[in-house]
This record gives sequence, C-alpha cells and structure tokens, in this order.
Amino acid sequence: MWSEQPLEHLLKARLDTLPASTGADLFSDYVQARQFVTTQIAALIGTTEPDLTDHSEGHLADVMSRTFALIGDQAEYFSPFELCVLCTSILFHDVGNLHGRKDHHKKVARIYDACRQREPRFKSERTSVLTITGAHTGSAKDGSKDTLKELDRLSFHAQSVRSQEVAAVLRLADELAEGVQRTSAYMLNHGMYKPDATIFHKYASITEYCIERGVGRVALTYSIDIENGGVELEAGNSITLKDLLGFSYKRIIKLDQERRFCKHYCDLLSPFKETGAWFSFWFEGQQLELDINPIAISDLIVPGEPAKSVEQIDTRYEISSLVSALGNACGGMA
Repeated sequence: MWSEQPLEHLLKARLDTLPASTGADLFSDYVQARQFVTTQIAALIGTTEPDLTDHSEGHLADVMSRTFALIGDQAEYFSPFELCVLCTSILFHDVGNLHGRKDHHKKVARIYDACRQREPRFKSERTSVLTITGAHTGSAKDGSKDTLKELDRLSFHAQSVRSQEVAAVLRLADELAEGVQRTSAYMLNHGMYKPDATIFHKYASITEYCIERGVGRVALTYSIDIENGGVELEAGNSITLKDLLGFSYKRIIKLDQERRFCKHYCDLLSPFKETGAWFSFWFEGQQLELDINPIAISDLIVPGEPAKSVEQIDTRYEISSLVSALGNACGGMA
C-alpha cells in the first residue's frame, strides 16, 4: 500500500499555486500514473528479474525520499511544472526492468505508452519523461557516460523545464537510494540469489546512505560482521572480507563521481562538496577497535595530483593491511 511521500506533498503544494484547475489536473494525472506504475509494473519487476536488488514501490519511495533530502530548504528551486516532471520521471525511471535489466532505461516508452495510451495531451509529458529517464544511466550518443550533456530545455504544458537539472537530481537520488531495504536477508542467508548477484545484495545489507545538505556531504556507513572462514576472514554468505571491501571501495568512488557529475549540471546540488564513508567491523557481537578514520573525499583538487583510490586516500584502508589488522583484532586470525 502506497503512502504519500513528503516530496508528493511538496508537489501538491507547489501545483496548488497555479491558476484555475491547472494544478489539480496535473496532480490527478500524476496520481493516475503512480497507481499504474506501483500496482501493474513495479510490484512485478521481481518476477522477471528476481536477482536484482529491490525495484518495487519501496524503491520509488526511497528515491522520492532522497530527492526530498537533496532539495532540502530549496522548496521553490524547481517550478511546479519541473517538480511535476521530476516526480513523474521518478515513477517511470526503472519500469523498463520489467522487460530485462539490460538497457532498461531505453525500454521506458513501451510502458509509459501503456499508461498514457498515447493521448495527445500527454505529448509534452512523454517527451520530458523519456528524455529524463533515459539519462539516469547508460551511455551518451558519443559513447561516453555523460548522459546529461546533450539535454536541453524542454517544454511541458508550454512551460520551460531545465531537463539537465531535473535529470541530475533524479540520477543522484537514485544512486543514493541504496541500503538494507533493497535486499532480503532470508534469501541472502539461504543462498537464493545467483552467485554473481550475491555481492550486490550483500553490499546492500551492510550499507546506509545519508544526505546531509546542511554540512554539504553525502555519506555512507558500513557495518560489517566478520566470520572466521577457516582459510581467510569472511563477511558472511560465503563472501570474503577482502572481496566485500574491494566492492565497497568501488562504490564509494562511484558515488563520489556521481555527486560531482550531477552537481556540475545542477546548481541545487552545489552545496554537496564531500563524500564520506564510515566503516564499523563486528566479531561475535563485539565492535572491533581499529586505528582508522572515516574516509573523506572533498572537491579540493591539488593541481598535478592524480585521482586517488580509497587505499591511496588513506593507506590504513589498504585491503591486505586492513584485513590483517582485523584478523589480529579478532584474536589473531589470519
């Protein structure tokens, strides 16, 4: 059962500022799209892609929650029309997964058209939604990953929409909508995901994302339970600790790249100047004490210095050294 989200309350309030019945009509159209996506599409994605992390209506609510946090106190940054396009694009951004994960952002039109029945009055909405959802992942026409550079202003109900900025917020919010809510502990613990998907679910199970607009930071918190695997330390579910750390480091760098990329195209995101990551490790119910500080990746660039990996930012996070230190903290395990 869908619960109306704070972002939707904001949308309704902003649409209510429009003259006559325009706002009410737009919100009614939005609710109709939400009903279609949440009941006929999102709930069924798991039937065709059972090994994906969750893409149900819960994920849509998460993306809306992250979007609301990114907007923060800038409630009027987007016009009522831009906010309507953003919320509708959130609804449709992952629906293509119903027809398979590969190039899912290119499969939105089929489902959008089933919802709107190609009614002429939705023509500008269709163009806006397909443009913005098509840029939330994948590659640009030139083969690069810069999917936002080719976007230009769009027209929605004869009003200008800054598509780059709307798409940038959707893209970052989607990147931040990660965590334990996207996996099933039961299925993970019973080996019910395919081997190549297990690491994604394990990552979701240890991760919490936080948006701190007031201090200009997006942050990740990792809580990892260590097990003695006999030969080497494990993190549960037959995943070695070193593999989980390596995967997590890549995700930290990916999030930082997305943060910088998206704010380049959207001034709303300009306050976010840092990506942070905290790790806590546990063994037999006890938190292990280690001499490590949180990872902080800021926008400060020293001319001439190459981009750094997590292990280069703080050598105490070098995987073999960290695993060795954790082994000692666990009582001398290798």
